[in-house]
Amino acid sequence: MDADLELQRAVLEIGIPPRPEILAHLEMETRKESPDYRRIEQLISADVGISAALIKTINSPFYGLRSGVSSVPQAISMLGMSAVSRVTTGMALRTLAGGGNLAEMEGHLEASARMALVTGYLAKKVPGVDGDQAFTYGLFQNCGTLLLLARRPGYRKILELAQRTPAKRLTHTEIDHLGISHASIGSLMAKEWGLGESITEAIWYHHDFGEFVEQHIKKLSTEKLNLAETQRLIALGLLAEQAIHCRDGFDDTAEWKAGGRLAFDLLGLSDGAYQELVQEVQELLDQAL
Repeated sequence: MDADLELQRAVLEIGIPPRPEILAHLEMETRKESPDYRRIEQLISADVGISAALIKTINSPFYGLRSGVSSVPQAISMLGMSAVSRVTTGMALRTLAGGGNLAEMEGHLEASARMALVTGYLAKKVPGVDGDQAFTYGLFQNCGTLLLLARRPGYRKILELAQRTPAKRLTHTEIDHLGISHASIGSLMAKEWGLGESITEAIWYHHDFGEFVEQHIKKLSTEKLNLAETQRLIALGLLAEQAIHCRDGFDDTAEWKAGGRLAFDLLGLSDGAYQELVQEVQELLDQAL
């Protein structure tokens, strides 16, 4: 079957969840010339899960706050609406667990939150990467995995198979067994949620960085997408994953082996700078435990 037709069939079968209503309301308020902060506080506080996750995230060592945040109004006051909005958007990923086992998916939700913290932190350390974009990309990079876990029976076995064959890219294993990948379905979800073209493209190609750079420059330039921004998001994600992977005691991923040097060059990192960043991230992750 043609790959595009297979993806269309899968989208119809699995379904792309609509953007949660709270995000639409937040966007409406933040776009106003004079946002109603009281209304924003009420929207976030009304969802106990999202507000608790927001406060937990902002109190992470990655934000480096001298004093802890204990309420939604305090979070908005200390970090501003932009930071609070992007964190809330990520917390809404928990709505994907509605079709699956939340306890089973908790590890993947935590991994997404950790990835966002690391990418957001690294964006401050390398030039040319927007922090808000990096944080959101980190959160949603593997949203397709959450969606498939919730709505595709048997997907966990495919993940387990991929773990037993680390030299093979996860997306290739998924396509072999499903005809689609978490990257493609996640990219479509990001588009549906209005996360922007750069993040949408970065999600699609985050396991195929070399292919993205080598084969899609002309296509993306023709479509007038922000190629440099997309490349840097993928490169930063590779760096974040590698730092997390090293901290957890694993060998280099297949993606890092294939695209790590390309990411180095794109982000302008020396070997020494890379080692320093990895050490910083690992220390912060240890503090967060």
